[in-house]
Amino acid sequence: MKWARLKSAISGHVVLPSDPTYAAAKTVFNSRYDKSAPAAVVIPESEDDVRRVMEFAMTDGVHVAPRSGGHSYIGASAAEGAMVVDLRRVAGDITYDSDGVATVFAATGLNPLQRTLAGHGRLIPSGSCPTVGVAGLTLGGGIGAVARSAGLTCDALLSASVVLPGGDLVTVSPDDHAELFWALRGGGGGNFGVTTSFSFRTYPAIDRDVVTMRFPDSAVVDVIVHWSQWLASSDRATWGLINIPIGPAAAGCTVVLATPVGTGASRGAELVAAIGSSPSSTDTRTRNRLDFVHYFEGGDGASRPRPFVAGSDIIGELTSGAAQAIVAATKSWPAQEGGATAVIESLTGAIRDVAPDETAFPWRRASACIQWYSEPSTPEAIESATAWLASAHQAVDAHSVGGYVNYVEPGTPAKRYFGHNLTRLASVRSEYDPHGLMGSGLAY
Repeated sequence: MKWARLKSAISGHVVLPSDPTYAAAKTVFNSRYDKSAPAAVVIPESEDDVRRVMEFAMTDGVHVAPRSGGHSYIGASAAEGAMVVDLRRVAGDITYDSDGVATVFAATGLNPLQRTLAGHGRLIPSGSCPTVGVAGLTLGGGIGAVARSAGLTCDALLSASVVLPGGDLVTVSPDDHAELFWALRGGGGGNFGVTTSFSFRTYPAIDRDVVTMRFPDSAVVDVIVHWSQWLASSDRATWGLINIPIGPAAAGCTVVLATPVGTGASRGAELVAAIGSSPSSTDTRTRNRLDFVHYFEGGDGASRPRPFVAGSDIIGELTSGAAQAIVAATKSWPAQEGGATAVIESLTGAIRDVAPDETAFPWRRASACIQWYSEPSTPEAIESATAWLASAHQAVDAHSVGGYVNYVEPGTPAKRYFGHNLTRLASVRSEYDPHGLMGSGLAY
């Protein structure tokens, strides 16, 4: 049998549906996909194992679903009928050299990465979930809390090692396989090959003031509009987000600012003046790099799998009309289904230093990304939350230019995530994966 041939070719493991460890091996973060049935879960022990796995995939025409952190919103790393390549044992130390370059393996989680770099007084721009793998974050772009000063995670990428369909291992950089390097920076995870390691430019890790302000329901539209305008004109050392709780017991919104130490109170006052409405509460604290990272992790439960329904909209310009549409979307949540949230992050500052076609991430001139997120616990609630998500997209449709591929949704055309860059991405896919063995669940 073909799986026996693969087992004999690698030092790692091949877990089949008949194996007692199969259920655990195929588990992903979004437990909505616990019933998904990949053909096998392959757990390579080395980069050479990955090469042999990809040789096998080409010879036998097997669809490949790479897994690093397993956080795909649509469970892509446990895709039905696919061979999952679980990279968590292709691991080693995070290295940091005298040139300020960090090299990490694909399945490295954000927490150990940022903890190691903080020990050197450095960071890379990254997201907030502690167990997300660096591969998925980087390959989709990487929006996070230092984006205004350092850009996206993919903007810090210097080179990567990629095992292509067929087993060739290539080093990808601006000077080597330049088109593939372009595609890896925002073109989505698992679309071109299995990326096994990354080298990043790093940035100084500094302490920051974190200002948390809560505003009443009546002020939310003004908060969205004036937060966006004020932040876009603020210095790049200042970052912020808006969190809008959704549900029958929810009201108002929370603004979180991160500023240079000693400036939190003054920056917060500037924003309040711009909004023209006073917050119901304000909290200002100075946090070191690791405290700052932990602040956005969501507590001890952030690492536990759970069922969720989520998606995104990229807002071209946060006008008053756009803000009103966002609020209308939050108010349409079905009251019987508990709660949800909408998180708005700015796409200004250093993100805009890169042209929209300079990497695969196309939204360099948009104002903000909205993540719509809920955790329904029953099939009926999942159906209701999915219907609400569709209505939220419809509510903001006149102001939305697309979506963020790291918040991918089922059955959504790739055009929504890549816009004008899709034609070039499709060309890269056809060059490096002509037989269509790779895929992240996107409908190209």
